[in-house]
Amino acid sequence: MKIKRMKIVHEKKILGIIIILSIFIFLVSFGTLYAQTHIIEGTACSCTLPIPLLIPTFSSFGVIVGALVYYFIGYSKHKEDIPRKELLKRLESYNKKDVKDPKIFLNFLDNREKQILEVLIKNRGEITQAKLSSLFGKVVVFRAIESLKRKGIVKKENYGKTNKIILEDVYKDAFLNTT
Repeated sequence: MKIKRMKIVHEKKILGIIIILSIFIFLVSFGTLYAQTHIIEGTACSCTLPIPLLIPTFSSFGVIVGALVYYFIGYSKHKEDIPRKELLKRLESYNKKDVKDPKIFLNFLDNREKQILEVLIKNRGEITQAKLSSLFGKVVVFRAIESLKRKGIVKKENYGKTNKIILEDVYKDAFLNTT
């Protein structure tokens, strides 16, 4: 029921954006055509159509339309979304007895992240970035580690000329105590 309602709200926002953009394109096209025909006919009088003000007017109107579109797109967060802090609290307070296999959390990661995390788990939660790079490639490892860092799953510490990738304590407890 909520998903259906959210879908309708999303469709209404898209429809609103399309209508705003259509009106903007129509007004700009009509204004330009109007000015062009009067200029070609030689009947363009600056008293009825201030041509020097035409470009700034359309530019200002474009900024307003852009702001409206940003408002519709930018503020599309739903109230039903769980905030990141709340999600982390839930994850930290989960009862290990409730989850038979914590490795099911790996299903929420993409393939490279999952492979890197599995190697990290096999190495007791710590491995150098150089070793991972030799297994998967530098760019792939860098991007996957940055993604895992943003998700709060791993942390990166300097280790000589390379970095040591360490599994966060919450995940270390979950993954390493069950293997």
